[in-house]
Amino acid sequence: MLKLIRNLILGAGVVFVAFLGLLILASAVPSSSVNSRLGDSVTTLKKEGLYPSVGFPWRKIVLDNFTDSVMLNIAYSVDSSNPVRSAIRTIQFDGDDNAADQILNLGKLYKKQDIHETVYERYWHGYLVFLRPLLAITSYAGVRIVLTAVLFSIFAIFMHTSWKRLGVRTTFGLLVGFIAVDFFWLGKSLQLSNTFITGMLGSLYLLRKKNLSFLEVSTVFFIVGAVTQYIDVLSAPLVSLGLLLVITAGLLKKTIDLKKVVFFCILWSVGYLSLWGAKWILAERTYVPGAITVGYKKVQDRTMNSVDAQFSRKNAVLRNFYQLRGYDKRDKIVLLVLGICYAMFMVRYFSVKSASTKKVVMWIAVATIPYLWYFIVAEHSYIHVLFTYRNQFVTVFALFLVSTEFVDWKRVKRDILNIREIHMGRG
Repeated sequence: MLKLIRNLILGAGVVFVAFLGLLILASAVPSSSVNSRLGDSVTTLKKEGLYPSVGFPWRKIVLDNFTDSVMLNIAYSVDSSNPVRSAIRTIQFDGDDNAADQILNLGKLYKKQDIHETVYERYWHGYLVFLRPLLAITSYAGVRIVLTAVLFSIFAIFMHTSWKRLGVRTTFGLLVGFIAVDFFWLGKSLQLSNTFITGMLGSLYLLRKKNLSFLEVSTVFFIVGAVTQYIDVLSAPLVSLGLLLVITAGLLKKTIDLKKVVFFCILWSVGYLSLWGAKWILAERTYVPGAITVGYKKVQDRTMNSVDAQFSRKNAVLRNFYQLRGYDKRDKIVLLVLGICYAMFMVRYFSVKSASTKKVVMWIAVATIPYLWYFIVAEHSYIHVLFTYRNQFVTVFALFLVSTEFVDWKRVKRDILNIREIHMGRG
């Protein structure tokens, strides 16, 4: 345990220095180069609006151009002549009129009229590490193309590596989870894909290691939790935790249990919260007096504030569940058909004897994590349901793995062999 504590303290120090150093480098990219394409970015956003829809006619998802506009505003507002101050203060410019329209604010920043400075120091805003260099060579539309290419490339490598190391069952469960949360449209948004990329890269590190020690896995959970806080702005942080859990469970299937899962979750949370707190302290002690008080007040708002007459912790949970399920009748019909097909599969191959009680309990516990999050971070989950519902990626694959525990896989293999023999006989 002492060795683990030493590793975590050392890791936290290294990560903190890396976080700040990378942000300073990103802030040093000349503002003249970054801002040269601001007009093109504003044009794209004005054409689409704050919340454009993409996807299938029966399964539309809403892109969060509101938050993308904030991220672009921050990227364009950096003063490259003082990168250290810019990296820590993290400012954006808001308009004096209709400040809630972030696309309008971005347009005013472009025209340099009717704007005032707002400090946004409570997050690291680590996305600036890739966003500012990209904006120096392309506009918002180009950044989306690059982000989509990177996202799909990492996804392909991750799924292939998972299939080779963990087999079809786990990899298919992951695919079901990705599909359920509309993963394949996320490259069109600056903020929605970051936690997926972080989780897949951390998981790839584990998958490529032949001999994993408990100490190494624990350190990875801590670091990924920290990186998730660094690069994400509370869109769906549990995705990175969930990806690590399913990969670790597959790699350590002989020794993994609920106790270890809880321990890994705690380590991820410590990484997430400690580096978040470190940013508040850094801002407080340097350029933003009162940063800790402001940050604490925002956390209180996100967990306890009542936003309207319908708000409750129960409704925060329900809204996210309904968003995952979908509201379109055609969406419900598709889910019903898929559910019936899977039920027919389970009826034929159901077997209690094949189930491991330890694994069933473990995965059911994992499946509840997003709902615990929604209950605690209720205000944020209630308001931002259009992207927080993706935390249920964890629930989808966990429940899928629970169901596979009750499948007689020997019988499945026999049926597959029989089908192959019949097919070969006809050929």
